[in-house]
Amino acid sequence: MLLFILGLIVLLALLLFTPVGNRIMNPIVEKSLTSALSTPIQVQEFSLTYNRFQLLIQDDFGNTLSTQGGFSLLTLRMYAHYRIECFQKSGFNPIAQPFKTEGSLSGGIASFTIHGTGNIFGGNLLYQTELHRFHLASLHLKMEEIGYQKLLHLLGYPSKTDTLLSGEITLRGFDQRDIEGEIFLNTKTEHFTPTPIVEDSNESFTLKSLLADPNGQVRPFHIKVSLDASLEHAGVLEQFVGVPLAGGLTLKGRIEGDEKLLRLRASSDVARSDTSLTILIPDLEPSSITFDLKGGDAEQTFGLFATPSPIQGEISAYAELNASSGHINIAILNGVTIPTALKQHYQITQPLIHFDADVNADITQQGVHYQASFTSDLSRMEIDTTTTHDQMLRELLKTLR
Repeated sequence: MLLFILGLIVLLALLLFTPVGNRIMNPIVEKSLTSALSTPIQVQEFSLTYNRFQLLIQDDFGNTLSTQGGFSLLTLRMYAHYRIECFQKSGFNPIAQPFKTEGSLSGGIASFTIHGTGNIFGGNLLYQTELHRFHLASLHLKMEEIGYQKLLHLLGYPSKTDTLLSGEITLRGFDQRDIEGEIFLNTKTEHFTPTPIVEDSNESFTLKSLLADPNGQVRPFHIKVSLDASLEHAGVLEQFVGVPLAGGLTLKGRIEGDEKLLRLRASSDVARSDTSLTILIPDLEPSSITFDLKGGDAEQTFGLFATPSPIQGEISAYAELNASSGHINIAILNGVTIPTALKQHYQITQPLIHFDADVNADITQQGVHYQASFTSDLSRMEIDTTTTHDQMLRELLKTLR
């Protein structure tokens, strides 16, 4: 019996690792890949020996994948080189955009490393990832001049810009669910045209759904990741924040916490100010935002929100907002109206006026209640009413005549 079993093993090995065995396996491999990739696959080359392999496949659209390398059945380790060239948006191309990538992989069950380079969205990628027992452990990604417009189109958002995205992302500790790392991003923009903001109910995609397992449960984790971003034109964020933006923006911060409470703290010198931002995310559901802007330039602050500024001066703002209510305080010092901007964008005719102002807004589901005081070189005014912010601004500017 033992001799029979050994003989059978030898026979199967000889059949499997010989040209005859390879020809027999070829249609099996082709059928398996067609099923796995959900598109017809043709195996152009296939070779398998007891310690080497080679494979070249192509789909009906001309996209190709080739790999060759070696392995050890005794140590359960392998090494290989791979190359993927996707010229068409269909077939096994997973991103519906032309791209190329090549690299190498090596290791065994305990630790497996993949590193390579790629060309996508007109830019270059350098990536390295490590798997522990086939689970992601760490990721390093370096991007150089990635076309931002094509990236947003892939995500289903409109975009009209020549913005190029560069940066570096380093994250580790996935396998221990104790994630640390750094994210550095910067953009270069010469041309930007605003596009309609896409309404997104977020019913099908939330932070909780992203991190949950197939049963809807979120396993305990801890995260501590720093962020350093520099944007030449903040408008590239408008589809994600839901409001038109413009002007330059730099942001440094850190997201830290666990599945019970995440906290994002960030700072910026936007509009030549000293600005801080805190976002609380209990149970993976955004809960509140605290925003504190000190000593900002009024024109640049209006410009950040893609709004023509009717005034010059120094502006400070503090806001505490949640899903149902909020409070905002805005103070303007050494304010000066801009008559040309008032006439062109607000259809208000008035001379140049110097003023100081303090505005408090209480936001509820019933509306916005304003309390404000304005002192100019011509008059003094008090406001205590519930109205829209646009109407309040117009009444203020008319009164300051």
